[in-house]
Amino acid sequence: MAQSVKVNYILNLINTGTQMFFPLLTFPYVCRVIEADGIGQVNFFNSIVSYITIFSCLGIPMYAIREIARVRNDAVIMNRTAIEILLLHLMLTFAGYFIVGFLCLTVPQIQVNISLFLVLSLTILFTTIGCEWFYQGIEDFKYITIRGFVVKTISLILLFLFVKDKTDLIYYGCYMVFGVLGGNIFNFLRLRKYIHLENNLFSNLNIKRHVKPVLKVFSFTIVTSIYLQLNTVLLGFFKDSLAVGYFTAATKVMQMLLGMTSSLGAVMMPRTSNLIAEDNDNDFRILIQKSYDFSLALAIPLTVGLFCCAPVIISVLCGENFNNSILPMQIISPIILMVAVSNVLGLQVLYPKGKINIVTLCCGIGAVFDLLLNIILIPFFSYIGTSVAYLVAEISTTVSMLYLGKKYIPLIYIKKTHVVYLLGSLFMAFAILFIGNIHIESTIILLLQGFCGFFVYFFFLLLFKDDIIFHFLLRIKEKMRLGL
Repeated sequence: MAQSVKVNYILNLINTGTQMFFPLLTFPYVCRVIEADGIGQVNFFNSIVSYITIFSCLGIPMYAIREIARVRNDAVIMNRTAIEILLLHLMLTFAGYFIVGFLCLTVPQIQVNISLFLVLSLTILFTTIGCEWFYQGIEDFKYITIRGFVVKTISLILLFLFVKDKTDLIYYGCYMVFGVLGGNIFNFLRLRKYIHLENNLFSNLNIKRHVKPVLKVFSFTIVTSIYLQLNTVLLGFFKDSLAVGYFTAATKVMQMLLGMTSSLGAVMMPRTSNLIAEDNDNDFRILIQKSYDFSLALAIPLTVGLFCCAPVIISVLCGENFNNSILPMQIISPIILMVAVSNVLGLQVLYPKGKINIVTLCCGIGAVFDLLLNIILIPFFSYIGTSVAYLVAEISTTVSMLYLGKKYIPLIYIKKTHVVYLLGSLFMAFAILFIGNIHIESTIILLLQGFCGFFVYFFFLLLFKDDIIFHFLLRIKEKMRLGL
């Protein structure tokens, strides 16, 4: 039986927290050892590999989560569905490696360091055998959390042991692959616990039935990836590895914070898919409104905090050589809020309702803005232009989703509590900026900004009797009483 949304969110947030915590330990070290041009080369290659991975996945991960969630109460059907999807994914993976070989033979920028590119291409295989979609579909977030922590700890130790200077790019590439996807090996082996071949006569498998719906999801995935990966690819081709390095540093912390808001989406999509499959509209509406409110409560202060703390964050995490990353980080900070809203609208409502065409169209609008602005701005403004293009893409995606999908989305978009979140974030910003002017060591400033910003925001919500805070405190009080 699936655990509660709250438990799953906490587990997934812990998993996301480790994904944030470990880069906070490793990225400052890597910035100083590999430096901007080394980081740029790795991320340039990684962006190309990401595109190949997208094509070899063909939209399977997102589609499979929904399909497994719909049939998870029937073991036989779930087994058959999982095997069909996995076999389809394996066939596409072979095609992906043909593309890898072709690029190694024809692209000069890749031939500079083919071994690094091949190491990073292991992402394609590990993504396939990981079947992360299966564990999300059945909501086994406890396993995902424990496995993620163990693998990241091991990869962290290996990073510090083997990456010593700029010549160790290949080892850093290994860390990027195994640190993120190394646990997928265990995922594959653990499938035996859930999937039993005796429930599936191979003659009854029908892989073909998944192709058409997967292609619909793929169209969504590919347009989304344009402004997630194409930014780095275009910057690498039009400029150089140094520009990619500055942009990577600017986006690194934002991506960590995005994980906090997207954690809820990863939990909610299988749950809302299941509620829709069971025609439970009332619970669906209640759950979605709570998700939207909570996403705003989290995303608004994170956006404001990243903008205000950007100079100190870059100084502490990356060093003075990355000061050029401060302005890009501030430019892209509102993306946290945009993605939080679009995740609720697109992944938690429209997609589970089968309105994938609307989600794809909205992401396509964002992709067009991103592509055109990158082509126009990069030659003149380099990584600053890419940052602007990225922000405009996310804003246009979210706004178009609000407009085109409004009749399918049962949400109250603006409430009194949302204004409280905004005002609380502004008070938090004053506290952060005040601390930023104190002349002490940068690491101490960043810690003070984090703690003070959190407590100012928390007590502001407490002062206005916010439902989320009061519910949280009530649950703690109840557990303490039961414990006594």
